[in-house]
Amino acid sequence: MLGIETATLPPGLHEMTLTPSAEEAELDPEVFSDLSVEIRLDHEEQRDLVAFTARATATLECDRTLEPFDQTVSGSYAVLFVLPENLDRYATEEGGDEDVRPLPDPGTLLDLTDPVRDTLLLALPTRRVAPGAEDEELQVQFGTLTDSDGHPMDPRWEALKKLRDSQ
Repeated sequence: MLGIETATLPPGLHEMTLTPSAEEAELDPEVFSDLSVEIRLDHEEQRDLVAFTARATATLECDRTLEPFDQTVSGSYAVLFVLPENLDRYATEEGGDEDVRPLPDPGTLLDLTDPVRDTLLLALPTRRVAPGAEDEELQVQFGTLTDSDGHPMDPRWEALKKLRDSQ
């Protein structure tokens, strides 16, 4: 679990950096490494506003070459923790309830596991192309249409060969 202990913190603005393992953030350790979470916590008695930027190195598979490569991913998010009796009011004012969560009992941790995990997963690129892969020539023909003597291996290939040569 990835959390912040707020029981001993005085009210005010606090900045901290956490370096959790992939397992602590409930991420696949074969994909994510070198996690870093920069946190800005505005701590008050009735609420805690946590804004963070999460960064990690992701090992991805290139869509063009199918080769693995490493890419740095990052994302930012903010979560407001409020007293349970104020949860409905803040959720409607903020326009959604995912950004507003109940404040745990004093002396417990503010759990940031889900928001950090989701932020890093959403930071993964949709199109995963390794650096330099766009410049590589892709093979578009496989096998041969003729035998070693230059004769078509199958007469049905002749029509396809004419079609290819006309382009």
